[in-house]
Amino acid sequence: MKKLLLGMMGLLVFTMIGCGGNTTAFSFDASRNITVYTRDTTSGTRDAFFTGIDFSDAITSNGVLVANYVEVDGNGSMITSVKNDIYGIGYISLASLETSGLKGLVFDGVAATEANVLNGTYTLKRPFNYMTRAHWSGMERERQIVEAFVAFMTTIEGIATIQNKAGIISVEANTPSWDDIKSLYPVCLEDNSDVTIYFGGSTSVESVAKALSQEFSQKCGNFIAEHNHTGSGDAYKRTQGSEADGGNKLHIGFASRDFKSSESGDEGTSGFICFDAVVLVVNQANTAIDSITKSEAKKVYSGDKTLWSSLNP
Repeated sequence: MKKLLLGMMGLLVFTMIGCGGNTTAFSFDASRNITVYTRDTTSGTRDAFFTGIDFSDAITSNGVLVANYVEVDGNGSMITSVKNDIYGIGYISLASLETSGLKGLVFDGVAATEANVLNGTYTLKRPFNYMTRAHWSGMERERQIVEAFVAFMTTIEGIATIQNKAGIISVEANTPSWDDIKSLYPVCLEDNSDVTIYFGGSTSVESVAKALSQEFSQKCGNFIAEHNHTGSGDAYKRTQGSEADGGNKLHIGFASRDFKSSESGDEGTSGFICFDAVVLVVNQANTAIDSITKSEAKKVYSGDKTLWSSLNP
């Protein structure tokens, strides 16, 4: 099956007519083909999406997808692509929807909201997880800072930061504040302004990770936070896998999916951060649909439905 290259020309929503510069509103042509966008096979967003539409064969294989699909390499690329393609459909993190400029589709009759994810009615969701290094030779202060950072993520302040970036998690009655536990992490009383902590992994978790590191740096000696988010597949690879000791090494990596059996890190080096939802998105100019079923989504991505007119309005 043919994979289209990125760089499609944007389509105009309005057409100029007449001598006086009048405009006529764009009319969506439902007889046109659906342009299908997907993430690469290492993406946690892709894993969650295809799992959620019961199309598990497509998690790691492009061969089962509709002909002429378009593969993109990140959440941002997906947003840009669908914004520039009136007849496109794709999927992004719920955390990115509000600022994306795209229309999120109701899935199986349920809107993608934090409340619906927490109450279990919105099923197209996935976990955000982290993994740290297992071997810290020559990186003792880095190890201590990362341990403190992991603890901070579970505090009232850390959870509030996660929620502010659309991470879906609730505060429990026994959730501690940072003040309650900071004495356990004396490294945060030191001047760490000469220490760089390397963060990376999932692009979907990037905004959450950046917000957490920015806030925590001020609480832990002003360490330098360097982020290089390239996809969930690198969360394990660059902390404990084949690139853990290379130029792309990470101190802590993030995945927007569960870690695979081939990515099983050392005990105690990984954990859960929050939930996120995956949202099917279309261009704002698309008037053909506002909602989609699980069955329809699978048929679109498998090529059984290729025209916008074949979907229920």
